[in-house]
Amino acid sequence: MLLISDVYNLLLDELRTDRRGLTVSVDEFNRLIRLVNQEIFEEYVKDFENGQESSDSLGFLKVHNYELALTAGVATLPSSYDRLIGKPRILTGTNYTNVDVVTTYENAARVEDYLTQPTAYHPTCTIGGVDGLGNIQIRVYPTTTTKVWIDYLRTLTVPFLDYYTNDTSLVTTFLTETTTAQSIPSGSTYRSGTVGGVGVTVTSLTRDLRWGEGDLALILTKLVNRIAKALPDELLLQQTNMEQAKSEE
Repeated sequence: MLLISDVYNLLLDELRTDRRGLTVSVDEFNRLIRLVNQEIFEEYVKDFENGQESSDSLGFLKVHNYELALTAGVATLPSSYDRLIGKPRILTGTNYTNVDVVTTYENAARVEDYLTQPTAYHPTCTIGGVDGLGNIQIRVYPTTTTKVWIDYLRTLTVPFLDYYTNDTSLVTTFLTETTTAQSIPSGSTYRSGTVGGVGVTVTSLTRDLRWGEGDLALILTKLVNRIAKALPDELLLQQTNMEQAKSEE
């Protein structure tokens, strides 16, 4: 796991070593890191488990053997669900049977054919449809099936750096990722505008990045690249493009 405050400070160091004197506000950083975080995820998912690196990098997002109760063959997938990995399973007697994930069109065609219609030994499922809260569902056939087990990738935690600022010195203090209430001292103002004082506390919204140290260089180059694209400086953009290419090799 990477502390998001460390990533922010390292980003400022990267920009300062270029001697441009540029800085990025925490609020701007929060917008950029959200995009970079998702971009890295999509790059790893594209080659997911085609090699050891992508498998290891996304290991922290894997959820194995998650049990879902079915009602008339339908269950709501967990709110953290992003996509299936592998095949779902149902219990047939005392053994698990893999469930074929098919399209709605293919499933309809198989249901109509006596030779290919879903059975307890040759089940199928489709992913799609939502419950009343908008959560995506899984539909397992035959609909008499009562339970299904899945492996899936969960959604990424959205990174965020929370802070308060001293009203006089303008020094920014970063809040850690914690559920413990954080005090905002007198003479300081919280990010949202709450004025500090005796007994004034807030719940930290900081969320650290779940990536490992091996991904740090790639994260920084992607951040600098996005900043460079907003500047009228072709040399900086070319340099960051080359560094990003090296990090992705």
